[in-house]
Amino acid sequence: MLRSVADYQMEKYHAGIHQLGKYHLMTLAESEREGHDRHVPHRHDFFELIWIRRGHGRVSLDLQGLDFRANTLLIVSPGQVHAWRYDSKTEGLIVGFSTEFLAVNSEHPGLLAKLPFLYPEHLDPVLHLDETEGTRISQVFHQFAELAQIDAPGRDDVARGFLLVVLSHMRQLFARRNQTTGQPVRGESELLVQRFRLALEEHLPRIVEVGEFAELLSVSRTHLNNGLRRYTGRSASELIHERMLLEAKRRLLHSSLTVAEVAYELQFQDPSYFGRFFRKYTGMTPGAYRESMQHEAVAC
Repeated sequence: MLRSVADYQMEKYHAGIHQLGKYHLMTLAESEREGHDRHVPHRHDFFELIWIRRGHGRVSLDLQGLDFRANTLLIVSPGQVHAWRYDSKTEGLIVGFSTEFLAVNSEHPGLLAKLPFLYPEHLDPVLHLDETEGTRISQVFHQFAELAQIDAPGRDDVARGFLLVVLSHMRQLFARRNQTTGQPVRGESELLVQRFRLALEEHLPRIVEVGEFAELLSVSRTHLNNGLRRYTGRSASELIHERMLLEAKRRLLHSSLTVAEVAYELQFQDPSYFGRFFRKYTGMTPGAYRESMQHEAVAC
């Protein structure tokens, strides 16, 4: 098979760009050399955009497993517990970026609200591209890496611009896929919903009251609940509980904390109340859930 110029350039290019608290860009191989063991479940407080140019395998994201292959784009959101399994030699790039870096100079997170695939609630954050699209994305990433390494005024703006190009293109691809599969396309009028999700990611579990989230978003409690119900079918408190439950599952599965320690970390004053909360939504106690999932992992 003929190799494109972009493929050759990506093989020759060594990124290793690190702007602390803003963004970083590196090849998968460089990431491994820096001691990042991607086979062990881990989490970040920033977004990761993964571009797989060659190879195949499987990635676990929280409670789901997703296959990847050549020409795959994948988003990992802050807080998501993830691990990788490579079933063949895998080549690609990783771009990490903070919410603040992407939304700089914005009066509100309007841009992020237009990108629902950035959030864990999106069930399938993976895009499988054809060879034509793959070559196009490879060229964009190469230009990104080449220009972002130039230490000159405007470097951050260049990096942000390329990120916006890739993310906006992903937005189009997700919309196209959703139209093909019959999934609803989320419109820009859902800004309130996405602002609420951003606030959940940033402030949970320190803040858990609906009224406090409404105040953060400068809307009334009623307006918040009506807006969320309109686009999600759930109230603010239901979404808060859903997010708390996800965080509880993450810590039960991927930490050695006791059930009581998980409860206290999630701001439950009484572990027994945490147990009742968890059982209400899962039908199991936290301890039983942890044991069943560990048993299932061993069986796999």
